Amino acid sequence: MFKKKLTLLSLSRAGAATLLALGLSSSSLANNQGFPLVDERQEQAEQQPARYFVKYHEGKENEVRALLRKHDIEVVDALIKQHVLVIVGEQAEVEKLADHNAVEYTEQDPTRKLLSNESTLE
Repeated sequence: MFKKKLTLLSLSRAGAATLLALGLSSSSLANNQGFPLVDERQEQAEQQPARYFVKYHEGKENEVRALLRKHDIEVVDALIKQHVLVIVGEQAEVEKLADHNAVEYTEQDPTRKLLSNESTLE
């Protein structure tokens, strides 16, 4: 009987310790800096320079890249199969690119935002 009480007592202590550890770990996850409590991503996105797509004609990538370097426009991504370069630059400079014969068109990368729970509840 004494052994049974001792075993139950040690199991209940282990259970309490486990619950305490779970409670502490879940509260530390709630304060994870990777997921801020206040969502500032939209503000951060608005502070970033505008990005543009430059669609070029097949086989003209090197020519367009040289044109971009000439105008000090930074290439931030490339969609090679689609013949598109993603760039960061001033709108006036980007609009000048559209007049070049190697460029099919330019357009601003649309700002994307996630729907919040508030907008889906309305």
